Amino acid sequence: MLVYKKITYFLLFTMLFFPILSYLYLKAGLPKTVLHLYSFIFLIYGLFFFITNKNSETPKFLYFLIGYMIYIPIRVHLAEGFRDINFLTQIYYDTKNISIFFIILIIYNTNFSDRFIKKSLFIIKITVIVAVIVSIIQIFNQGFYNGLSYYKIEDVFSLSKYQFRRSSIFGFIDPNALGLSFIPLLSVLIGYMLYNKEKRYIFFLLIGGLIAFISNTRYVMIGFVIITIQIMIINKVKISGIFKYILIISLGVIILFQTLSYFGYNMQEWINERLFAEGDISETTRYKAIGNFIIFFPKTPVFGTGVHLTREIREASHAVGSSQIHVGYLSHMVSYGIVGSFLLFGFWISLAKKIYKTAKQTNYWGSFFAFLTYFWAQATLVNYSIFFYGLIFALIFDKYFQDKYQNSLNVLKHQ
Repeated sequence: MLVYKKITYFLLFTMLFFPILSYLYLKAGLPKTVLHLYSFIFLIYGLFFFITNKNSETPKFLYFLIGYMIYIPIRVHLAEGFRDINFLTQIYYDTKNISIFFIILIIYNTNFSDRFIKKSLFIIKITVIVAVIVSIIQIFNQGFYNGLSYYKIEDVFSLSKYQFRRSSIFGFIDPNALGLSFIPLLSVLIGYMLYNKEKRYIFFLLIGGLIAFISNTRYVMIGFVIITIQIMIINKVKISGIFKYILIISLGVIILFQTLSYFGYNMQEWINERLFAEGDISETTRYKAIGNFIIFFPKTPVFGTGVHLTREIREASHAVGSSQIHVGYLSHMVSYGIVGSFLLFGFWISLAKKIYKTAKQTNYWGSFFAFLTYFWAQATLVNYSIFFYGLIFALIFDKYFQDKYQNSLNVLKHQ
């Protein structure tokens, strides 16, 4: 078991260095991204772990995922209009859910030491501090550490600072890594500091909020707001205390906005050009996606189209100013039907219930709120993978606190 533990610790700990590893990986001209690389690494290591470790147990919440990782490749390859793409990419899409299965299996069959957790927290804190510095630099130099940008290179400097979506140090990992890795990672950190009654959590919360708001990415901003709710829960704030909480948050927002103004942000222009750029909710691509969902879902409701985008869906999406049905839940139901969605959403809900149980038992809420931000992200993103290192560390901390709780119960039994 010691060999497994050392390998597991090494692989998971190196993921904390993804912001720089992903940059070096792409600069070396290696295929795809570091996420693809680690997905294949955990596929191979997971197979070895599963076959040779006879004491490993499969958590019940993974049963939905097992069904999903069998269903998706079959449905995709049987789909009408399925097109051959890059061989390596196709292998990745066919196996990524298996990699997710294995990394979760490995985490929940590993006992994480206090030393590993403390070392991880130190790196997370450094990550937050470096991320805010890079985000501020990107206000003045939009091309700095730009990574896998939302935009073409020629568009980077043509956008105003209120429209440009800043990815801080996470852009080389994935265009959505700021929301799917950093925000969950911040939740893990804030949850741990609240659990240990460390008052310095306010510092990391404020600079984390600064990163979120100057990212110009709305789901990231709302994700940040979501993780602040754990402050109320962990402090057991009653109705009378909500006003105090609102006052503190309002003060934090004022400080945040004053900081943004100091760095040259005109708040009214930011609101007009980014926050409410469309002017009305009915003009957003997310709202218009509902109309396309109503058109296409009834055509293949049970098994879906089997592909992410058919020619018809792509053209209908372009007609409303989008590249796809821009609501993750709706897009998934169109692509993989009721069957596929039942399996995927069932996995998400089962996982959330398991993490919620740990939070209730231990009063550590960082992991639970990390996954709430992921569920929120699916209201706008179309990215069904939880293979993002912030979410993975949310699972690690859930397992750590689960073990602490179980150990405390065992001590009480033997007293």
